[in-house]
Amino acid sequence: MTYNYSGMSKFSNILVTGGAGYIGSVLTRKLVSSKYNVKVLDSLIFGQDGISDLVSNKSVKLFPDDIRNKKILTNVLKDVDCVIHLAAIVGEPLCSKIPDIAKQINELATKQIIESCKEAGVQRLIFASTCSNYGSALETVNEDTPLESLSLYSETKVKSEFNILNSQDKKFEPCVLRFATAYGLSPRMRFDLLLQEFIRDALIDNKISIFGPNHWRPLVHVDDIASACITAIENSKNISGEIYNVGDNKQNYTKKDLAEMIQKHIPSSTIEITETKQDPRNYKVSFDKIKNKLNFNVSKTAEDGINEILIRIKSGELDPRDGEFSNLSKAIEQVKVF
Repeated sequence: MTYNYSGMSKFSNILVTGGAGYIGSVLTRKLVSSKYNVKVLDSLIFGQDGISDLVSNKSVKLFPDDIRNKKILTNVLKDVDCVIHLAAIVGEPLCSKIPDIAKQINELATKQIIESCKEAGVQRLIFASTCSNYGSALETVNEDTPLESLSLYSETKVKSEFNILNSQDKKFEPCVLRFATAYGLSPRMRFDLLLQEFIRDALIDNKISIFGPNHWRPLVHVDDIASACITAIENSKNISGEIYNVGDNKQNYTKKDLAEMIQKHIPSSTIEITETKQDPRNYKVSFDKIKNKLNFNVSKTAEDGINEILIRIKSGELDPRDGEFSNLSKAIEQVKVF
């Protein structure tokens, strides 16, 4: 599916923090193809392969630096209208391994980005948050549901959401996007995300191990996350001070649903339910608000995501065993306390 957003936005100069990452490299490409002027600020812990072609053909201006560096931030923000802030230590396993760094990058650096944006005259800040902030809920949750942080990752995101939304004034439009669990192909691929983990385990171990089989997780394709970010750039109203869940009501799945979907594609695999290990997170999410207020619809299903990944693996272009597809190993080696 192609998107043509150009000409609709009051913004033309966009900064993407974390623009070489799993979501960032997909978003950066969409922005470039929509004729935006794009800057990327990324510490390149995971390399720049996701956008190296865009850098070499000068489609984007890359600043290979850390978002904690106030001086570089001030420099990068010159002439920027809108910032999409994706850069973060993502996920609980990684945050719990490097808690001090996670707090610095996810929370303190976000505070600094807000201040620097305001000083530089940036008009809009779109913040990448997570539906895991809902924690564990018996009812379907929406943007007004009280949050429940069950991890350090979520805690840093909840605090940052609060700071972002409280920064709103007449000249500054902050917006929070709470992404469902991402899946799908990206130039900077990951296999440490729920759907991709299940695919990897089914192929390598012939077994999908799940705990909390009836726990709900909403999913959203990385392409659709990128499109939601652009939707938030393009809309002139219903953005400032707003929170949107990003996903689709039809893509709320139990873990067992997902495992069975993958098993259909990889019949040699078995599903093993582990009762001893617990996952406290369990949330079914409503995505009515983004659909109704921003007219946003997803373009891909989990089935599409499974198909496209398996095609690449079968062709030999992707090897799910590759350590570079896991955030955990690389980040722990390379990120230092600032």
